[in-house]
Amino acid sequence: MTETDERTAKTGNGEAMAKVIRLPFADVAPEEGSDTTTVDEPAAPAARVDMIKPAPVAEPAPVEGTVITAREWDLGEDAEGDAPWIHPTLRTPEGRTARRAYVQRQARRRVRRWASRQWTPRGIVPTTIRGGVRVQRWVRGVEGQNADAAKQRAEMLALEAARAARRAQFALLKKDAKKKASDVAQQEASMALVQATAALSTARTKIFQRAAAAYLPMAGIDVAGYVFMDGLIGLGAGVLVNLAVLARVGRRPDMTPEELEELERAEAGLPDRFEMGMTPRAFEAMLHEALTKEIGIAVHSLQIRPRNWGFEIQIVLKNQTPEKLSDNLALLEACLPGVRTNSALLQQSAQARNECVLRIPGDDPWKAVPELPYRAPKSVTTHELHTAQFGADMSGRPLALPGKRTSAAYIGKSRSGKSTMLRARLDALTATSDRIIVGIDLGSYGSGFGPYRKAMSAVARTPKEARVVLEWALAVGMGRPKLFDRLGMGLNWEASPERPGITVVIDEFPALVMAAKSETFPEPEEGEEKPLRLDELVKQINLTSLKSDVVVDIASQGVTRDRVGTNTWLSELPVQVMCACDKDDIVQIAGGGAMAQGWRPDRLLPAMGDAVNDASVAYVMAGGDYCEPIPYRACITSDDEADRRATERAAAGMCELDAASKAFAPGVVLPNPGGGDPWDGDEDEDQEEKLPVLLQVIRSIYRSLSDPSGLTEDELFDALHEVQPETWDLEKFATGDGPQMTKGAVLALVLDKVLAPRGQKWAKESYRPKGAKATVKGYRLRDLKALVGEADRG
Repeated sequence: MTETDERTAKTGNGEAMAKVIRLPFADVAPEEGSDTTTVDEPAAPAARVDMIKPAPVAEPAPVEGTVITAREWDLGEDAEGDAPWIHPTLRTPEGRTARRAYVQRQARRRVRRWASRQWTPRGIVPTTIRGGVRVQRWVRGVEGQNADAAKQRAEMLALEAARAARRAQFALLKKDAKKKASDVAQQEASMALVQATAALSTARTKIFQRAAAAYLPMAGIDVAGYVFMDGLIGLGAGVLVNLAVLARVGRRPDMTPEELEELERAEAGLPDRFEMGMTPRAFEAMLHEALTKEIGIAVHSLQIRPRNWGFEIQIVLKNQTPEKLSDNLALLEACLPGVRTNSALLQQSAQARNECVLRIPGDDPWKAVPELPYRAPKSVTTHELHTAQFGADMSGRPLALPGKRTSAAYIGKSRSGKSTMLRARLDALTATSDRIIVGIDLGSYGSGFGPYRKAMSAVARTPKEARVVLEWALAVGMGRPKLFDRLGMGLNWEASPERPGITVVIDEFPALVMAAKSETFPEPEEGEEKPLRLDELVKQINLTSLKSDVVVDIASQGVTRDRVGTNTWLSELPVQVMCACDKDDIVQIAGGGAMAQGWRPDRLLPAMGDAVNDASVAYVMAGGDYCEPIPYRACITSDDEADRRATERAAAGMCELDAASKAFAPGVVLPNPGGGDPWDGDEDEDQEEKLPVLLQVIRSIYRSLSDPSGLTEDELFDALHEVQPETWDLEKFATGDGPQMTKGAVLALVLDKVLAPRGQKWAKESYRPKGAKATVKGYRLRDLKALVGEADRG
């Protein structure tokens, strides 16, 4: 112990220990064999001893393991950007395997690059030849070049002197002048010969000195190798050393800066085309060059994230918004050869205005989209619809939209796959246990719903059937609020198997709008309201019936006026599924700046022939869960499987409307439950029976006249007067004191009263009577056949 330790009675580690106080000379024994007699001194008091023992101190366990040096902590250079990040403290067998695979991959890359470099100007053979040429050029030097130039000049002047002497020898005119010119040429040739001889002598000395300096060491190396290294083996080693020296001299190729840059790109392994197997570092270099040089965007940073479907790039711009990049996506695809047309996707980041996400998909970006999940009959409730997947994005994230008191619009041009998306949605809707699904399809006669119409409570295929369905849904939707308090539902209708909600699925909405425009109604009686048109009924359902859980899912080719007329409210629905559509539709739905933020369904390609392209791919806007411009694709299944599911659900039974709601639409029979028979052959027979008597009479008149091409209004009125004189008496149509109505006015009035309730109209058109040269206006036979249905059968 040290003195400090003795005073404090502590060890160096600050631990208490037994305290011992020793007196001076207490332990000193008397010397043996001493002759001196000493007198015993009084005994000194005994030393005090503290018997407190220290607690046993456990020795620390020895540290075992591998010493990690500072160099191992460094991640090192990663030229390709695909090295696994393995921290030394987290090394595992899997990590070592990944690191070993990476090292082997790097070695293979170096070998491949070295092999490919041999075919470039930096290969071993070209470099060695170039080095030999440079050494020879240095040996010759300027003196050699001057000697060659002087020799060539002397040869040229000697030839000129010979020609001048020949001209002077055979000259007939001006012999003296030519003789003098020959002498001058001879003197110049002699002087050039002397200069060439002197230059050659000087160059020979210089060249000999440089050749000795350049070639003697090489020869010495060969001789030394031959002498000291067993003959030919040493000679070969010397030759290899000489070739290495020449390669070192010729390592820099004689190329222009542009050619040298292209060579460096090839040697660095920068690809010329986009491929799925390329490394992130190579793709980053390729993309950075395209963004900065070709498009002219100031990029602050790029973060490349490889995905199974392609590459996802996090871009941070420098004092810019992604608007310029959004406008130049086509140019970006042109600068990335191998990228499919209109496949680049841009997404504005919600974190910062100058950040965006760019997605470059490969050949099959939708490999992660699963098959349409199987759902047993009545296995889904309205409260679970937002979890029923019917689509997915490129990374496999599911698409599932709410259906509880929420309407949706599916927008897309023809062949964009909106009906495919709608059928995928129907797969989830028809599996519910608390919803009544009815459909309206006036454009494709119900075929847009596919086999799922078997599991639908009604399918309207004509304007008359559509009116029945819509008026029934509106009556239920507007009447249900009267039951909220009685049933204890609060402020909204809560769907259940006993009191189901209603979803009206409308495909080909523009066809319904056209049918609504052609509707005509008789003038309402006093106190009566004019009936709503078909599109007005749909609008009224969306406005008044959502709280009653009566919703609409509408598929349309667009939302602009030229597609849906005045029904632009379609763009205001809370759920928007935008397949391939026009820019005007995007602006109408998402606003003017949406395309700059990445909402670009206009870049999606509809199906063409057998090429699927981007059919059934859509951008979805639906609340906070779907507020980013990410494309989704519908899950699909085979037609046989879809038919099997629909048949299974139809056999399990469809939801019935509760008795309380039936009271609001008494006696209504929904058309075509389960889809009905699309080939109903009795329609033509029923149509003939339902024809108005007036049309039957007029058709018989035309037959009696051998079916003329047309009749004027006076001729047709007179023919009707002959058949029914009392009915067609002009005096019966008198208006009191006013002027008497003409035959044409009476006929037009009666025809309008008869045909308007049927949604038909018979207007006068120009025709040419048989044997006449001029055309007249009247009622044509062709229009009459269309009214009575003969045009379709004929």
